[in-house]
Amino acid sequence: MKNVLLATALVLCAFACTAQTDTLFDGPVGSPDCQAIWFEDNAILGWATGCTITRGYTDIATATTYVSYGADSDGIGPSSQSTTDGVVSLGDGGVAVLTFGLPIQDGDGYDFAVFENSLNDSFLEMAFVEVSSDGVNYFRFPATSLTQAEVQIGNGGSVNPREVDNLAGKHRVGWGTPFDLAQMAGIQGLDINNVTHVRLIDVVGSIDPQYATRDQYGHIINDPYPTPWASSGFDLSGVAVMNGWRPSAIESHTAGDNLFKAWPNPATDAITLYNEVNGLHEIAMFDIYGKMVQCVHAGGDVSVTLDLGGLPSGMYLIQADGQTRKIVKK
Repeated sequence: MKNVLLATALVLCAFACTAQTDTLFDGPVGSPDCQAIWFEDNAILGWATGCTITRGYTDIATATTYVSYGADSDGIGPSSQSTTDGVVSLGDGGVAVLTFGLPIQDGDGYDFAVFENSLNDSFLEMAFVEVSSDGVNYFRFPATSLTQAEVQIGNGGSVNPREVDNLAGKHRVGWGTPFDLAQMAGIQGLDINNVTHVRLIDVVGSIDPQYATRDQYGHIINDPYPTPWASSGFDLSGVAVMNGWRPSAIESHTAGDNLFKAWPNPATDAITLYNEVNGLHEIAMFDIYGKMVQCVHAGGDVSVTLDLGGLPSGMYLIQADGQTRKIVKK
């Protein structure tokens, strides 16, 4: 009788765990709870400006050939809907280190997003995500995988995105996996308001314990393996910075705020900045790649006009005395 009860309990437990995976993590693009970030989302303030790749093998079990698809420079700048252009492959266990023109800061909502080039919602090649505020000490987002580890997912197999969390690559091309630095608050050696580096480490999808990678609980992460091509492993398409800001949070300041105003926005040839309370002192303008395009020492003037005539159309960030606004040059 005891054995029957134990068997029944195990069945019920397995059923409960299976049911839990249907709702535990956000689903694929198009589902109501999906948290993916579109590569043209207005929340995106910029993209990685530097990328260094350490290539992994096309198949870690044979360890004879390194991946060769793409170049380090393909990891910088905006992502797209292309599965081939602007993509660099890491290979089994490969590593990408991304740097930024401006540090990533913890803000409301998600702070950055990592883009992969998956053709669909289930052929998911994933990577661990780590952050650093000094380029030396890295700290990993606590990744979880509920994928089964009894049968290997082959290169024609599929992964349910609801079964993985805090792993880059859980969404199809054009849609980034977002990360919130608030999850990393309190870690000694990490300043979540001054993240200068993001490191991606390819998840080796093998369920062979000799090569497998594991989540924060020691579970083997099962994703398509082997993929013995020049483009094996996680394929990096870009890393976007949001700093947790949304357009409504940037544009909704009232006249009583001590923040500077920018008018007109969008602008064509020039834009005027105002701060009638505190004046303006140090002003810097950056493009979406984090490159500084203007720097002005205002000396406390209430208003300053910036010439935009020589700049290409697009989105820019203006920082004035530690405050930031997003503007558009038409």
